[in-house]
Amino acid sequence: MRLFEKKDESSTKKVQSIETARKAAPRPSAAKPAKPRKVEKAPKKSGGFPTGWIEISRQYLREVVFELRKVVWPSRKETVGSTAVVLVIVGLSALFLGVVDFFLSRLVRLLIG
Repeated sequence: MRLFEKKDESSTKKVQSIETARKAAPRPSAAKPAKPRKVEKAPKKSGGFPTGWIEISRQYLREVVFELRKVVWPSRKETVGSTAVVLVIVGLSALFLGVVDFFLSRLVRLLIG
């Protein structure tokens, strides 16, 4: 019974603290609207376009190489197996669609005459 009593007491304290926090919080309607801040623009670099473009490209390529090093590449066996599965599924799909097309075209010819 003591365990349940402690939980009840702590939950009661939590409820009481939430209620006091709600009472103490200012109402949104009473708050004044915030004034918009002026955003200062960063100064432009003089003649920075060509070197900036080159630096951005170099940084991008460095990040690409870094990410490619993290990739876990499949083994040759896994690649051949996956390719075989894809080719079999494509073949079965082509066969199915060919059969359906054949029967539908025969049906249309029969209806049209």
